[in-house]
Amino acid sequence: MSTDADRANVLVVAGYDQSAGAGVLSDVKTLEAHGVYGYAVCTGFTFQNERTISRVQWFPDAEVFEQIDLCFASRGFDWVKMGITESMASVARIIGHLRQHNPEIRLVLDPVIKASSGHVFWDGVAGWEAIARQCYLVTPNWEEIGWLYPGEDEMERCRQLTKGMGTSIYLKGGHHPELPGRDYLWTRGELLILDPGELVTGGDMVTGQGPGMGGGPVYPKHGSGCVLSSSLTANLALGYSLPEAAFSSKKYINQFLTSNKSLLG
Repeated sequence: MSTDADRANVLVVAGYDQSAGAGVLSDVKTLEAHGVYGYAVCTGFTFQNERTISRVQWFPDAEVFEQIDLCFASRGFDWVKMGITESMASVARIIGHLRQHNPEIRLVLDPVIKASSGHVFWDGVAGWEAIARQCYLVTPNWEEIGWLYPGEDEMERCRQLTKGMGTSIYLKGGHHPELPGRDYLWTRGELLILDPGELVTGGDMVTGQGPGMGGGPVYPKHGSGCVLSSSLTANLALGYSLPEAAFSSKKYINQFLTSNKSLLG
């Protein structure tokens, strides 16, 4: 029988959500569903349920770093999934501390700027590209790209960013006004489209459905962005290539969104 020490593992750095729909509880549940062991570092305690956030109590850097140090004292980590933080500057400080433990650590950053309930986490986006360059993958949704680059063409901006800085972008399409089921993976300026019913690469249609991307009614879910980002991190930690991880995670999130009618998957 395999032990936890034999399993792929991921360090999660994110907030605590009592509903377990988002944050570290949701992230660790998602990792476990993929057969990956998750350690969790809390950046803050969110006072919330699946419908609303009343406030956030952030942990100071020293306490976040202490949690990270204790996790690394137990085992090494090659992959980190990051969720909500107090600010863009705090992301940079946390990344710097993680690299003290493992200079080659690979980060999947889910830039949670604003919660679906309306709560704003970051009050500014200065320094965003410097942070993104330090990540293996960033997973904004359609609205977040719009907040980061107001008035610009979202797809062209993703193409330029990934071509210029080497970081990949998984653009979650859940907030797209016309094609909410379609996601976009940008790597080195090249596009891979993931659609529940079809797959498009480089502008050419590949007939048939993508792997496991079946139909069924889709229901809004609290924390779906966290779940998708954690699924991507889990699959990467398991050794899948980025396109393979994206296909598998698209299948997983589709199952999550069609699982029931409530706000919790």
